[in-house]
Amino acid sequence: MSSFAKLATVTASTKRQGAVSDGLAGALATSVASLKCLPLDPVSPETAQMVGLEYFAELLQTMCEGGLDILAGDVLYVNSTAYKVRAVGEWHWRPADAATLLIILEEVK
Repeated sequence: MSSFAKLATVTASTKRQGAVSDGLAGALATSVASLKCLPLDPVSPETAQMVGLEYFAELLQTMCEGGLDILAGDVLYVNSTAYKVRAVGEWHWRPADAATLLIILEEVK
């Protein structure tokens, strides 16, 4: 088991907006049914600036294994709480390790 897998203690899922038809957006559909990620943490101003966000108040971040189909605009669910995915980017812990995804979230209110 990798060191990242030991830290990824949160189980989450994502949903994506369905296709637009006749000007109406489709219902949310499950995109990734189950993924393991790091616990949610507040976003630092430096991280917000790195991914091109103008503000960082109330933003959270997590990381999960790379290669998953997660896009900005998706909704991430953790313990039945919905978070809008604001940005996604690859993050390399060490050059020899596989890429992980850095996910910036905003709680849906």
